[in-house]
Amino acid sequence: MKTTTALTAALTLSATALFADGHAGTTGYALANNGTTLLTMADIAAPEATSLTLDSAIDGLAYRPVTGELMGFSKAGAVYVIDTATGALTDTGASFADDITMAGDAAVAFDFNNVLDAVRAVDSDGVNVVYFPSDFGDDKANTAKRFTDAFYVDGDTNAGTTPMIFANAYTNAIAGAKAGGTAQYAIDAETNALVTLANNAGELATVAPITINGAEVDLTAKGGMDIVSPTEGQNAAYAILTVADGNSGLYAIDLETGVATALADLGMAGVTGFAAVGG
Repeated sequence: MKTTTALTAALTLSATALFADGHAGTTGYALANNGTTLLTMADIAAPEATSLTLDSAIDGLAYRPVTGELMGFSKAGAVYVIDTATGALTDTGASFADDITMAGDAAVAFDFNNVLDAVRAVDSDGVNVVYFPSDFGDDKANTAKRFTDAFYVDGDTNAGTTPMIFANAYTNAIAGAKAGGTAQYAIDAETNALVTLANNAGELATVAPITINGAEVDLTAKGGMDIVSPTEGQNAAYAILTVADGNSGLYAIDLETGVATALADLGMAGVTGFAAVGG
């Protein structure tokens, strides 16, 4: 059932002049109520959230640029196509490798690599998984495989720290086409930092601390991240972040500095997963 949620007032009141600066026309999706509710912001420049009850709970969201589908990931071992009009989930029937195990309380970061048209799920325990869609074109099609768990490389500022990745996103998410190249960014709630993630190698490298209003923040592993790319090389990063003991908020993220610019207070805590689609 589709309803206008209590988020509507909070989002509308939080809209500022910042939205005039290139954010118009972007649709945002997020999860609430332990992954059972899909929140839709039809235009984050004039935010008004509606909600749909999903067929079952999911743990992550990703926009698939090549097909325009919104897809969901379950730690129980399933990948879905999400009907954004009804909340219906279509199970892809994915085959998960036996070594893929994700804890029930782990957060999941989920996003498509638009060079390969395959989607990566990294959980807050570091488990690093790739799902290859059913039309991938070789024997990996419709399978999920585990790769090297996420870790900080030697010499990094955070080397030796066990990461808690809860959000990731790839650049050059161009609608309707694959990209010629891409880079993967992630957010770590343990180090409170924006990092890069070297795909299957699992290597993390710190870019910068996440800052809001000039101050470093203490993040919880709730939220998500996505990048909107009108053309290759043009990348607008957005994230839902939850500061400890606070509500979840929508932010624009500077991929060079880690500066998070507040766009809207979502009016509730514990929002998980995030996907953004450019207009």
